[in-house]
Amino acid sequence: MQLYYLVLFYRFLATGDRFQYIHFNHRVGATTAGKIVAETCTAIWSVMSPMFLMTDPSPEKWKEISVRFEELWNFPNCCGAIDGKHVRIEAPWNSGSLFFNYKSYHSIILQAVVDAEGKFVAVDVGEAGKHSDGGVFHSSTFGRLFNDKKLNLPKPKTLFKTKTTNFPYVFVADEAYALSRHMMTPFNKNSLTRERRIYNYRQSRARRIVECAFGMMAKKFRVFELAMLTHPDKTKIIVLACCVLHNVIRVKEGTMSQVYDEMMNIEVECDNKQETSRARAAKAAYNIRENFKEYFNTEGSVPWQDQMAFV
Repeated sequence: MQLYYLVLFYRFLATGDRFQYIHFNHRVGATTAGKIVAETCTAIWSVMSPMFLMTDPSPEKWKEISVRFEELWNFPNCCGAIDGKHVRIEAPWNSGSLFFNYKSYHSIILQAVVDAEGKFVAVDVGEAGKHSDGGVFHSSTFGRLFNDKKLNLPKPKTLFKTKTTNFPYVFVADEAYALSRHMMTPFNKNSLTRERRIYNYRQSRARRIVECAFGMMAKKFRVFELAMLTHPDKTKIIVLACCVLHNVIRVKEGTMSQVYDEMMNIEVECDNKQETSRARAAKAAYNIRENFKEYFNTEGSVPWQDQMAFV
């Protein structure tokens, strides 16, 4: 019976069929099929997520990820690529425009941190589609750990051979996220110089692995290609289970070659101190990005970057 449930479960993930179709093909009630899928996804997430996702971040684990980012994507001190994916759903009853996103369909958001080989490091699912990627990040569990400086990132290190400039360990993301000390985003397209174009190319080269991970998962599990006809809460656990199974597949089939081919007075005084602190943090983040830009244009350059940056 358990094997039969798994066959039904994998058919749903592989095809995205409605439970009514599964009802006819497997001679199981549509409601029963939905319960089987939900219970199986819950079991997979609860049992396998501690083994295949980072539940206890440590400096050593982040260093391992950063080494692979430098080897595969030529971006040193990078601990992961961050982005969000809109998972299409049917509009929930009486939800209004809550789940309606800028792409003009209803969705919930999968927020993910991905390592250099396309495996999910941390995922957060369930925010309504109308929210922005940056907003979802700050409200996610990983985002709160990031903002509270509780990710146990390694200490900064020097990259230049002739300078003592310290480079912190960072994550790479697109312009939807806020630039900060540990989050590198691209330069604005309206103020690009040659050096900034090269930085943007190198940063994009490392960041796109998260889009590759979303694409690989969607191709393996065709349920992502159709609007899921399930309640957002059930859709959430389905997406979480798919993320874990994606990691299992990446580990079992090997990753490197496939990824390679395929970021009042007292109150006023307090407010002023906060503004000053924010200004200093912003300036520090800009300086860090400038340091990476300088590194990519000097000692850390790669032979093909000039050609690729100006395509």
